[in-house]
Amino acid sequence: MESLSQQIAKVAAQLQQEGKEPSLALVKARLGTATMSPALLQAYQAWRNGAAVKSDSAADAQMPAENELPADIKADLARIEAKLDLIIKKLGI
Repeated sequence: MESLSQQIAKVAAQLQQEGKEPSLALVKARLGTATMSPALLQAYQAWRNGAAVKSDSAADAQMPAENELPADIKADLARIEAKLDLIIKKLGI
């Protein structure tokens, strides 16, 4: 049986092939998981942080590196990430 991390990577690859951004909600829906578990969240975050390899090199060329983003976008991204961290903390996930 595949580990949760392997399942997430497989589902994420399928979503990318369909031209969709693999969000936690889409991955969770494809896996058929009824509830949000800490293991699912951790495996998804690990995939996003480390194993997020695009299958299409053209897609990589279109995405600017994080250090190439304008300062206002970096600030917005930092603000959004902080809010997401707060939400996750409040939910106890």
